[in-house]
Amino acid sequence: MFRQIAKKWYKFQQKKKEKAFNSHWYIRFGWLDQPLNSLDQLKNLHEIHSPQKFTFADCFYAMHDERHFIFFEEVDDQHPVGFLSVIEVFKDGSYTAPQAILKLDYHLSYPCVFKVKNDWYMIPETFSNKTIELWKCTEFPLKWEKHSNLLENIEAVDSTPFYHDGMWYLFTSTRRNCKKFGDRLDLFMTQDILNPDWQEHPMNPVGVGKIQYRMAGKPFYYQGKLIRPSQDSLVRYGGHIEFKEITKLSPTDYQEKLYETVYPDWLEHDDGCHTIDVHENFVLVDAIRLTKK
Repeated sequence: MFRQIAKKWYKFQQKKKEKAFNSHWYIRFGWLDQPLNSLDQLKNLHEIHSPQKFTFADCFYAMHDERHFIFFEEVDDQHPVGFLSVIEVFKDGSYTAPQAILKLDYHLSYPCVFKVKNDWYMIPETFSNKTIELWKCTEFPLKWEKHSNLLENIEAVDSTPFYHDGMWYLFTSTRRNCKKFGDRLDLFMTQDILNPDWQEHPMNPVGVGKIQYRMAGKPFYYQGKLIRPSQDSLVRYGGHIEFKEITKLSPTDYQEKLYETVYPDWLEHDDGCHTIDVHENFVLVDAIRLTKK
């Protein structure tokens, strides 16, 4: 009941904001003196905005040959759907111009990049094509070729791989027997992600709720806990991020619980966040910036 009242109040407030503000998604990034152990470390970060205040969001980090790159979803007024781009960033907060790495005739977002041995791979969001796709980098960071469809005939968003105890797990939010992405979390597993024999986790759906279970980045360790970041979009899409502590993860069991909540309170005019990527000495998060009309 409280959450329903909060959502109605938010929508009322949101209509007021829409009259007075424009909004756009942007990226916050920075290096850490120590691994992330406090949300205060998210406050003093560098910012990357689209020059035309379009969308820069769904950001993931990769370090290659001692250089630092951010992969992200870009939306502009030229390409009819979202596409994927990359920027190189530097410790003084500067960065290169974005370069597109993947444009297709269906929407792309959430470029989840990861390494298998010495090769870079990416699982972008391709739900509008009803696939979960695996792409391989042939010339870092700009050239990618499709490796395979991991799963087909499935509507799934923000699919995120995680290697744990000799098994690859794929976290994804599907729209199977639910209204909205984020109402449920599904888990698939295989021993070899490059030649997978996917099995559904016997506890699927491993999470069920009201648009609180969509992935918000890759699992990571925070304050000694294994964290699965998830989006809470109950009061608005991309409202804030929840840190869910994974307490059990095996081929037969999965359990998680809410550990901490990330609100976009680092700046007065930020109004949402929905992707975070945490590494030992680097962090990035996307956010919604409000600007007065």
